[in-house]
Amino acid sequence: MFFLEELEETTEKYYVHDKEFCKMFVLKPGWPLPDVNAMYTEPEWMLNEFQELKTLLNLTKQKLNDFDLDAWHVHTGKMNPACQVVNHVRRHVRPNFLTQAWCKFYEIACSSDLVSLDEIREEGGTSFTSVHLCEAPGAFIAALNHFLAINYEDLRLDWLAMTLNPYHESNGHPDIVTDERLILHTLPNWEFGPDYTGDIFQPGYAEHLYRTVLERFSGKGAWLVTADGSVDCSDDPGEQETVVSRLHDHETMVALSVLRDNGSLVLKAFTMFECNTICRIFLLCCLFRSVVLRKPATSKPGNSEVYVVCKGYRGRSVAMPYVQAYYADDQHRKVGLGGACMFPLSLVPVEFRRKLFECAEHFAHMQIRTIDANVDGLQRREALYREMKSVQESMCQEFMARLNLRPIRYTQELTSLSNNFNHKHNWELLRIGRKPRGMSYAEKTRIRHMDAGQEAGALYQEVAQCHEWRAVRRYTDDVVWCSSVNLIYRLSDVAFRMGKPVTVVKGSKFCSEALINYRHRVLSRFPRSGVAVDAECRLSHYRTKMHKPRSVVCDLTDVCDEHASDNTALQHRCLAAIVDALQALSDGDDLIIVGYPLYTQLSVANVYAVAKMFNMFGLFKPNPVYSHAFVFLEFSSAHCGGWLSMLAKVVRYLVPSDHGGLAIISWMPLKVLIEQEVYADIVAANNLCIVHEIEPILSSASSAAASCS
Repeated sequence: MFFLEELEETTEKYYVHDKEFCKMFVLKPGWPLPDVNAMYTEPEWMLNEFQELKTLLNLTKQKLNDFDLDAWHVHTGKMNPACQVVNHVRRHVRPNFLTQAWCKFYEIACSSDLVSLDEIREEGGTSFTSVHLCEAPGAFIAALNHFLAINYEDLRLDWLAMTLNPYHESNGHPDIVTDERLILHTLPNWEFGPDYTGDIFQPGYAEHLYRTVLERFSGKGAWLVTADGSVDCSDDPGEQETVVSRLHDHETMVALSVLRDNGSLVLKAFTMFECNTICRIFLLCCLFRSVVLRKPATSKPGNSEVYVVCKGYRGRSVAMPYVQAYYADDQHRKVGLGGACMFPLSLVPVEFRRKLFECAEHFAHMQIRTIDANVDGLQRREALYREMKSVQESMCQEFMARLNLRPIRYTQELTSLSNNFNHKHNWELLRIGRKPRGMSYAEKTRIRHMDAGQEAGALYQEVAQCHEWRAVRRYTDDVVWCSSVNLIYRLSDVAFRMGKPVTVVKGSKFCSEALINYRHRVLSRFPRSGVAVDAECRLSHYRTKMHKPRSVVCDLTDVCDEHASDNTALQHRCLAAIVDALQALSDGDDLIIVGYPLYTQLSVANVYAVAKMFNMFGLFKPNPVYSHAFVFLEFSSAHCGGWLSMLAKVVRYLVPSDHGGLAIISWMPLKVLIEQEVYADIVAANNLCIVHEIEPILSSASSAAASCS
């Protein structure tokens, strides 16, 4: 009897394993290519059976509308057979840069035969070339490196990646992934395009990346392209496929541009209900010799995520007419808004549509069953959690065994992310900010329909619960002092980066991620308010605090107020005023700069350069009435070196009209900026500045609404 029970348990586990590791659907390749001249010539079309399937799935998703997302994620995590795999791999393999995405791609690589070793050797190659689109934070790259180290030890990984640039301050939440450990230490491998934003939609990006790939890979394309991009769809989860459609089209066209003959493509997809998704997958089935849709075991079973794994690329020469037609016609920019479809319905064979519907149905019903099981399981969740533990443990063992996963040597790792950062505390500050509280879809919908006053009150409550908002109250020092000799900052480090002007600051590495996001939300929604103090009062306040009545004061408060809606103009006017003030100083003079915002790489580099011209400098504690200030003691013309002329040069590069619409984004590497001892104090001061800036705005807006009601 014991033997039979044990056999039944083992059989059940194998069933679970096979079910989780074999979630795939094979599509027939080799279809005749459609007429390229027909691209985007007819309106979008719909197929009833696909739309009915979409309705069925969305009705199931709507069961989750009132669930708190944090609590729901905890529940579905405990119900997920593969939820312990990441932690298990971390303990037993300790791979470089482990995330859930790492495990997903490692599984795809092991099950898809993406590396053609014979072809690489025929060409006398010793490296495997890859391009990774929308890749931040970089887990696919790290997983590929680990996979090659175990299975193809004689191959070296040579890679390029692109993503929204986390160091271009016009990019911010929720569009960017803020964990940029890999990016920071492998920056030469990242290509952010002609305007330095990393936006895949920027004009000319595909051709720019193609030239970069040829230069990097000895005149040839990449053996592998991955595209893992997505868009935040939490405001409209029922239309996820439509929301991400333009991004996935762009990823596909860029991939077809940079992939070499017989190469492979791994492309994220979601549902397959809409005409442009159907057309995109059809085009891939025409251009590749193998197309398989896979949902890795470590992909959350309740979501729509799948990966289209394409192998045997027929070549750039075959695909380029379609790529060029795509970029030549802007109708594809109107996907889901009554625009044109990639191909007319008549050019998509009935047999292909029938097979793709089976595929869409296969994955949709898999998702529906998971959601229903998770909802039903809430009633007896504690018992189910206990039952799932043994399944989760066996899944960990199976993941390791099926994928032949083991540690690699230290010398084979992509980069030593844990040891190559000089100031660990500063690195932790880079990632400051906690994930905001999840709320139900119904709650989000309610907030979207609030009037301005109600919205201000709700946002005020949300901000007040933010960890960093409370933490700034512990700021105690009136002035933080630093010796200029402690700035490890040299003219030889200078590296100018031109890019799209940062008109609005949405992200910053010099304050809390959460607070800079709140600042952008508040300033873009509500009028500014606060206590108005004239320049004479500010001047007197700071001179008195310094006990130096003859200090030169460069007050930029009014300039910042005048150009509050255009950060590039603000930076230009502020820096020009600072340079003028510096040029008028004599040896031994002190300088106080009031109101200069330090949210960007550019402004921080400028202040560091100013500090190099003095013996000491300090940061005044930000004041809700008198703003914030920096003090510099004992100007020395002998210390100016090239710093003053460098600042004057930076001023000239801040005029976009003089440089083809581009402006200077930074002139000192970010890594240099954040490795300074004063970095932590700048973060603390900026956080307090944000609190002082947005608190009166929210208070005023919510109070005004209350008085009117």
